[in-house]
Amino acid sequence: MIFEIENMAFELPASTLLTGSMAAAKPIFAQKFIVKWVENGGKVAYFATSSPIDGVISNLKVLGLDGKMMDKITFFDYNPQMKEIKEIEEGYAGNFSDERQLKEALNMVNDSLVVIPSFTLLLVGIEDKFSLVDILVKNLIEKDITSFIAVNSAMFKEINKMLEQHVDNVLEFIKKEERIYIKVKKFRGEVAFKEWLFKFPIHLFHKTKKEVAERTSKLIKEKRKRSINIYIEFGITELAISWKRK
Repeated sequence: MIFEIENMAFELPASTLLTGSMAAAKPIFAQKFIVKWVENGGKVAYFATSSPIDGVISNLKVLGLDGKMMDKITFFDYNPQMKEIKEIEEGYAGNFSDERQLKEALNMVNDSLVVIPSFTLLLVGIEDKFSLVDILVKNLIEKDITSFIAVNSAMFKEINKMLEQHVDNVLEFIKKEERIYIKVKKFRGEVAFKEWLFKFPIHLFHKTKKEVAERTSKLIKEKRKRSINIYIEFGITELAISWKRK
């Protein structure tokens, strides 16, 4: 199956790693893909890690998705306090930093496009990060399920190297002042350019950036309740605080 979007002809099924620094519009790229995917009759499993569910829904509508088609998307809301996965109105909620719960969730999404917009946040505070990556590889990537996984390359270089060996595509998102560029590092399919300007509604970038900062701050506090010292490792607390002051 060939799926064309953003100067690329994806050969699907395929797994795609979105890499780059924090606040580089990686989730927005996945959301643009989702809109076209759903319009073509596909279903989606979206792990709401870095942004709240209502924020993701708002973005999808701005990007052109008909609100009547939201039932094609099942959300997996990330909550580090949960001991078991439970059903919620939009789908499911669970602690997907827990190996068992992540495996259980991934085994529920075999017929959907899977999007994990911040695998970074799941890794934060986890002692054995490579075991969580192994769960992702064995229960998603090796099953040839079309997926998008975003990781902060500056924070987790070794994780990126490991994932790059397993995924079909690697797209790097590069910030140049107020613009975002996509650079192809690995791709199974055809691309018109090796690097190009990623175009999207700029207000979504600022909105998403704020939502990510606020939600991340909240999740960090919840993880701290479990005595996980992660402020040094995950250096966006100051960003979250600065957004709250605005």
